Amino acid sequence: MKELLAAFHPRHLSPANYDTKMTFWTDLIKKHCEYFGKANFSLRELQLQFMRGEQIPACLDTVIAEMEQQKQIRLRSEYEYDPMNTWSGWLLNSFVKRPLSQSWLKLKHSLIAEDVGARSLVEWIHVDVMQSLCKEIEEKVLKKNCGKLLHFEAFKSICKECEVQIHDNCLYLCLIMLQTRRLIIIDYKMERQTRRIHLIKIPANEHENMVISEADRAMHNLEMTRNSLSNQLEDLEEEIKMNDDKARQYVKENKRQLAKTYLRKRRLLEKNHERRSIALHNIETLLSNVNEAQNNGVVLDAYKIGSKTLQKVLNESGLKYDNVDEVLADVRETLDQHREVQDVMSSSVADIAGPEDADLEKELQELMGEKGTMDGMNSYCNNNKPEIVIDDAQLLAMLDDLEVEDGTISQASLKTLESV
Repeated sequence: MKELLAAFHPRHLSPANYDTKMTFWTDLIKKHCEYFGKANFSLRELQLQFMRGEQIPACLDTVIAEMEQQKQIRLRSEYEYDPMNTWSGWLLNSFVKRPLSQSWLKLKHSLIAEDVGARSLVEWIHVDVMQSLCKEIEEKVLKKNCGKLLHFEAFKSICKECEVQIHDNCLYLCLIMLQTRRLIIIDYKMERQTRRIHLIKIPANEHENMVISEADRAMHNLEMTRNSLSNQLEDLEEEIKMNDDKARQYVKENKRQLAKTYLRKRRLLEKNHERRSIALHNIETLLSNVNEAQNNGVVLDAYKIGSKTLQKVLNESGLKYDNVDEVLADVRETLDQHREVQDVMSSSVADIAGPEDADLEKELQELMGEKGTMDGMNSYCNNNKPEIVIDDAQLLAMLDDLEVEDGTISQASLKTLESV
């Protein structure tokens, strides 16, 4: 442990031990920032945090210098000016701001001894921890509250409800980063000659105007007034109930004057409660109308976009009334021609088949020695069975040929036969 707390020896003496010790301290500083939910730290803070007994780590200044060289940390002053570490910010810091500050420090230290304590209080920003905290806020808070305008205190309450562990001082730095990435809009307010965050707007989408307008401020004021009136109504209801209980108590104790006093006070509170209820109703009506107007505006914009898109599609595809009517007329004409062709083909086949069958039947009858008359056609049309004609003489001859046993014919049948 003493070796870890001691100052670094030159690296060329033992590169492995040097690198192992440096890795230990860099990882420990990162875990320290993650544990406390803050990406900002100072040398003095780390010395007090990692002090063991009365021994203060003497190697932290070397660790911080190495982390700055590896771009793991940045000065807070540079971070607040350029959170994204852009080229323009780098150029300004490298060629203007940093040379001027170093020149000023050299001049100051030439006249006045360097203040080691002040240097230990300089704050640094751990880049990786800051990015992870910003990502956590974006995932847990921003995506669930799109389109809202929040007070800074309300935003902190939402972060706590969403279980985002972040220090208040670091939250300010995270908000600066999120604003630079155009994920939020921050409105500042001067309080006691100090510039503080007042409002935070979370855009509903990427195309929303990144400005807090007067309409947004008016909506925020209405919502704040509504919340204030709701809290006042709750307090009034509790006071009304308390005065009513006291009046009942004094009535039971037969203290009528005191009971009347609390009844009067209760009536005054009830009137005040009624006035505030009406005011709350009016504010809620205004908020509802504003939201409805905004929704109607969104719907109207959607109608406009849809109409323009449909018109563009129609123009590109050439879909016009005249063109469509001509195409449909051609389709109807083609279908009529097809129908006529089908009718002609079916009727022609029927007309040809009839006479051909009749000629064939006539020729067949001639071959068979039968009369080629239309009777043959009739028999052909009647399921192909010719009609057989029998006269009376043939019928009697057929009856005589029948063999009938004696006594099997009744008298009535004989009389009928004799008559025939």
